[in-house]
Amino acid sequence: MQKIMESLKRWEHRWLTPKAESFDSPSHGLGIRAKENIKKGEDILVFGGVIIHKSQIEEYWKIMGHVGTQIDDDFFIVPTSREELKARGVINHSCEPNVGFKNQIQLCAIRDIKAGDEIFVDYSFCESLYPNSFACNCGSDHCRKEITKDDWMIKNIQTKYFAYFSPYLKVKIEKAD
Repeated sequence: MQKIMESLKRWEHRWLTPKAESFDSPSHGLGIRAKENIKKGEDILVFGGVIIHKSQIEEYWKIMGHVGTQIDDDFFIVPTSREELKARGVINHSCEPNVGFKNQIQLCAIRDIKAGDEIFVDYSFCESLYPNSFACNCGSDHCRKEITKDDWMIKNIQTKYFAYFSPYLKVKIEKAD
C-alpha cells in the first residue's frame, strides 16, 4: 500500500493544457495564460484536489485563499496545496470570459484564445468563490463593476452563457424557471 501511495504523488491533482501556463498576472496575482493559440472547444483545465464541505470552506479559504469550485450546494473541490496553485495557476474572473465549464470539473475554451492572453472564467458560471461581493476591475466593456454570489441568476448572463455554466448551476437555473 505504501508503494501505491508514494507512486500517486507523482501525478498532479489538476490538469492544465500544455498550451497554457501559470504566471504572475499583473492585475490578479497568480493566473493562467495561453502559451500557444487555443481553439474554441479545446480543454483548458481539469480541477482536482480534495472535497471540502461548505461548513469548512471558510477555514480552508483562510489558509489557501479564495480558490476552489463549488460542485454542489454542500461541497467544493479545492486545490491541495499552494505549490499546486503555483504550478497549475488560478483561473481569474472576467465579465468577458474565454473559458467555461464543459462538465462538473473541466473547463474548455468558449472562444479562440490567442497566445499571451490570460485565461478567464466568469465567476457567475460556478456560483461564488467569495463569501462577499467584490469590486471587479476586469476592464471589459461589459464589466458588472461588482461581482456577487448571486450573479449566476442574472438572466442576460444565463442567456448568453448557459452552455458554459457548471452542471450544478444549470440544475438550479432549470428548477427556478
